[in-house]
Amino acid sequence: MKYAHIIWDFNGTIIDDVSLGVDVFNKLRTDCGLEPIDKTEYVENFKIPVRDFYEDMGFDFSKVDFRKIGERFVELYSSKRFECPLTYGVADAVRTFSKIGVGQSVLSAYENGLLHQAISHYGLSDYFGRIDGLDNIDAGSKIELGKRHIAAIGESPEMVVMVGDTPHDKQVADAMGVACALVACGHTSRRRLEKVGVPVFENPAEFKEAFLSGDF
Repeated sequence: MKYAHIIWDFNGTIIDDVSLGVDVFNKLRTDCGLEPIDKTEYVENFKIPVRDFYEDMGFDFSKVDFRKIGERFVELYSSKRFECPLTYGVADAVRTFSKIGVGQSVLSAYENGLLHQAISHYGLSDYFGRIDGLDNIDAGSKIELGKRHIAAIGESPEMVVMVGDTPHDKQVADAMGVACALVACGHTSRRRLEKVGVPVFENPAEFKEAFLSGDF
């Protein structure tokens, strides 16, 4: 195998929470007097840091406090988060990689405590040697967290691949000096992901097959 360790993103990569994300985002838009958007527009525009995404989509943070928007998002999202399914094939992929001795960890822009709760809820905690989320609810850049993460897992960067669902995951992978693969089942359209310049898979099941066959 080409890689000895996989760093997984969480939202949109392990958990299929895109529909919930769109629903909550639209509730926030309505609260601020903005028109709802559909899933297609969402995945064509979503980005991290999410503050930039919100501003691009018409939120005026000179009139509404971004922190209050974030708190409201967490409140609405948390009430439904465990209704979200896992992404297609991810549970089997994680178990298979664990069985064959590939190290695994999670690096997410999700708040760290909420991230640990979610991974435990889905019964996946034991498969990850390290789980790192941000220390706030702002869903900002995870580049600096990524640098600490790669240092902590103790694996040579050339033996590591990050799997995510946004162009930001490629930026984080570059900052860590690791390879990157993207899945098109998350918060970014396949059209946008294919412009990033790394392999794009439909879902974790497809990534697993490519990884095991040596095609990635």
